[in-house]
Amino acid sequence: MPYTDNPEHKRIIDCVLKQNALMFANLGSDSSRSEYDKAKLKERKKLRSIHELDPEKINRLVKDSLDD
Repeated sequence: MPYTDNPEHKRIIDCVLKQNALMFANLGSDSSRSEYDKAKLKERKKLRSIHELDPEKINRLVKDSLDD
């Protein structure tokens, strides 16, 4: 069911996106490249864990993460 059609799925997806955003916001200019790489891996893992809630949206987000 799409993100906008199910309030519970929307809440869960939004929560994961917020966690991911905070994870990257906590990385600073003094963070190493490996710290950024670990954060990207963790981001994709979290997105994949909620893939079934809205596969189209999550696939797009994972693809965007890989393109960086």
